[in-house]
Amino acid sequence: MERVKTSTEGPGLPPLVGVRAVVVSEGLERAYDRARVLEEMGYRVAACGDPGGAPGFVAELEPDAVVVDIGREVGFPAEVTARIRMVSNAALLVVGCTGALGEMLRCFEAGADTYARPNCHTEEIDLRLRAAFRRMDRHRCEERSERPADAAVLRVGEIEIDPAGQVVRKRGAVVALSPTEFRLLMTLAEHPGEVVPSKALIARVWGNQYASETHYLRLYVRYLRQKLEDDPSHPVYIVNRWGSGYALETPPRAA
Repeated sequence: MERVKTSTEGPGLPPLVGVRAVVVSEGLERAYDRARVLEEMGYRVAACGDPGGAPGFVAELEPDAVVVDIGREVGFPAEVTARIRMVSNAALLVVGCTGALGEMLRCFEAGADTYARPNCHTEEIDLRLRAAFRRMDRHRCEERSERPADAAVLRVGEIEIDPAGQVVRKRGAVVALSPTEFRLLMTLAEHPGEVVPSKALIARVWGNQYASETHYLRLYVRYLRQKLEDDPSHPVYIVNRWGSGYALETPPRAA
């Protein structure tokens, strides 16, 4: 892939050295072409050559950024984008297949953070990702400044949830959660001991447009149980009520 010989350094857009990225393309050869150039820029990149399997690939790796570049001969990048957005809050860049405004609109509606025209240089992808990260960092700073300094830590049994710091501990040890996992846990923690309907959970965590995608809710409930329960196959914290939803409960004390 052709490289553009120009400087991309600037104090307002620092390089994203060490950022974990996934490149999704139709075929590994195309994915590797993008991945190699991004790695030269300092990214840590994994390549996915199967757009259909990309959501599972992204959910497993939990990257900081995702580049969807499926190729002009394949089309429909918005469909891939929507499925990836369901499982990840990563910065999401789409390289268009047609470059038309209609396609761009569909990609943004599907959850893309930024969009590049077909056959763009990888340097453009890098710059657009840097701009997206700068915007995300500013948003996080604004959120932190708006939070009350004395935001209460929520306790459910041996689990502690710090909403301000977005930190979860169990028996004092930090439990690493993805942003989606934390949002799901917080939604349950806001109503301790109460059943939260599945559709309400999906709407809060992923958005109303995904109300029918109950399999993603089941998937992320399983992720949370694996990280928070002593025995995930017999959960005592995150319990389900068949036909209703899920509840975050305080387990009974052992006799």
